[in-house]
Amino acid sequence: MDAGAPRLALIDWVERDGRAAHRLDVHAWPLTIGRALDNGIVLDDPYVAARHARLQTDAEGRLQLLALPGINGVRIGRRRLAPGQAVDVTGDGAVVQIGQSRLRVRLPGEALAAERPLQRGALVGPLLAGAALLAYSAVYIWIGLDPGADFSNWLPDLLELPIAVAVWCGLWALLSKVFQHRFDFNGHLRIALPWLLAFALFSDLWRELAAAVNAPRLWLLSQPIAQLLLAAMIHAHLRRLLPAYPRAVTAAVVALTLGGGLLSMALTYRSTDRLLAAPYMSTLPMPALRLAGTVPPEQLVQSMQPLAARLAERVRRAQVDDPDDDGD
Repeated sequence: MDAGAPRLALIDWVERDGRAAHRLDVHAWPLTIGRALDNGIVLDDPYVAARHARLQTDAEGRLQLLALPGINGVRIGRRRLAPGQAVDVTGDGAVVQIGQSRLRVRLPGEALAAERPLQRGALVGPLLAGAALLAYSAVYIWIGLDPGADFSNWLPDLLELPIAVAVWCGLWALLSKVFQHRFDFNGHLRIALPWLLAFALFSDLWRELAAAVNAPRLWLLSQPIAQLLLAAMIHAHLRRLLPAYPRAVTAAVVALTLGGGLLSMALTYRSTDRLLAAPYMSTLPMPALRLAGTVPPEQLVQSMQPLAARLAERVRRAQVDDPDDDGD
């Protein structure tokens, strides 16, 4: 190619994080792509044929991508080209998938996205959330300690939260080093601190509120919503880790959330004969915070009558599953 000729296109080798690892200026068409050394773009990829594809212009001067004879074909966007098929390349960052290699074709007429501002001071909000989380944790520890407890009783619990956050963000930053070649600790810290604050407030206050207003159905929603909050935080981490694959990340998180929810319900059903744990088993309402009125004792006794039949059925099933060797 003549380096002095005008640039007709720019082709980027796209990494997994969406960034360009290498670039090639194109000054003439056609341009072949494959593993053979006489190609304009040589790909060291075992899933690519010797001559896999060709970028060429048609009679009207429009750029086309032609899939050459091969096993794996070519993908451009969501469309798969069989050998011999061609499609117009319109620019706007069109991504061509050849084997395991991804190439982005940029043309001179491509519309550019607006300049994005630098994220200056982006840690201020998350750090405030982290300070609120630490303060909330300290209050929670204070409620659980005996009056006049020594500072040594506070220290392990106060250090546990910062260490856990540092380890969590450090693991995500190590994954960022693998996938994005940068140690993105601050980026994942900005994600973790607000979500952890929301998770802590919800986990501790939701059931107390449900108990205070005597809303057992509201209490039953606590576990599914907590799982959704955790899934949303993981989704945010993965979206930052793999920005080029938003749909795959969302599909994976949805699948894992549904699978984890079904497994949790199965384990709960196995131990309690219920899909969700019975209300107030782990959170008893504080009498001073109870906002709902009381019920007569007769209503309580009447509501407990079906419990005898359910307990008898559980005893019968337990005897069938594990009969007494002595026959008693």
